[in-house]
Amino acid sequence: MSGIDKIIQEIENDTAQYCDSVLAQARQKADAIISDAQKQADQILADGKDRTAAHVADIKKRGDSAADLEEKRVMLYTKQQIINTMLNEGLSAAKNLPDDEYFTLIKSMVSKYSMEEDGVIFFGENDIRRLPADFSGELNQAAKGSIDPADQPAPIDAGFILQYGGIEQNCSFDAIFAGEAEELSDKAGRLLF
Repeated sequence: MSGIDKIIQEIENDTAQYCDSVLAQARQKADAIISDAQKQADQILADGKDRTAAHVADIKKRGDSAADLEEKRVMLYTKQQIINTMLNEGLSAAKNLPDDEYFTLIKSMVSKYSMEEDGVIFFGENDIRRLPADFSGELNQAAKGSIDPADQPAPIDAGFILQYGGIEQNCSFDAIFAGEAEELSDKAGRLLF
């Protein structure tokens, strides 16, 4: 081989080595870039899993809170229904007492609600039909003042209305239960729950 051929051969060998070296460095850089990209992708995936887990935990927490709130709402509604049923049954029981117990209750109510002046007492039609004999005398003994039975019936089904001058005091069972509903509900709630 001649001197030129050797030089060419050396240049070719040097070039091949240089190309191999550049290619090896390029492969190293490419591997490093791929490795970094894989690490970043793994980190993004891990962060995504963490965010997803946190999001799922938050949704579960809100779901649990909503379920607890709904359970409390249903329990409160159920308790209110039970109390209302009890109050309605109590009102019905009071309205349907046997005559002697009913009119004993009326006398005690007159004692409680009457005023120390002359007045008129109104009963519903049903009560007028079943008034005991000489009940007006018993009412006057129970009343703080004098009360006379009215000639016309009141538009109530149980209890009475007291009238003093132009002022009426509605002592019908419905009015008393309605007026005392909150207190009665509280008492019933404490007894039941």
